[in-house]
Amino acid sequence: IRDSCNKDSSKEIPDEVIVIVELIKNKNKSQEELKEFTKRYSDYVKSTESNTLGWTYHDAGDKIILIERYKNEAAIFNHIDNVSEGNPMEDDFTGFIDHFIIDSIEYYGSTSQDFKTTIESFGFPIRYKDLISGFTK
Repeated sequence: IRDSCNKDSSKEIPDEVIVIVELIKNKNKSQEELKEFTKRYSDYVKSTESNTLGWTYHDAGDKIILIERYKNEAAIFNHIDNVSEGNPMEDDFTGFIDHFIIDSIEYYGSTSQDFKTTIESFGFPIRYKDLISGFTK
């Protein structure tokens, strides 16, 4: 058993970017409505974005913490394209904004200046935490 625990069963993801989003709950939405919406949104991201590695919501009292994991910054650009006007998730993102106010976003990992310029153009409070060292798989 011990040998099987030490075998490298997955490849490293050197360019992974983790995003922590603090969301303020819409007080006009019930806990059940929020739960149903987050499940539907997560399922849609899972089924349409193969380079999105994780998408989880966590209850934090008056806020929800959304943790997004992407293979690389290109995967984040893909998600942005998907939720943009005229694209497959436009209505879903409208629903997202109806359920939550984006309070802050933190990006963990290596991101380019082009990425930062694009992200900052949306006007959300943003912080970047550049990778020093480590691994993910």
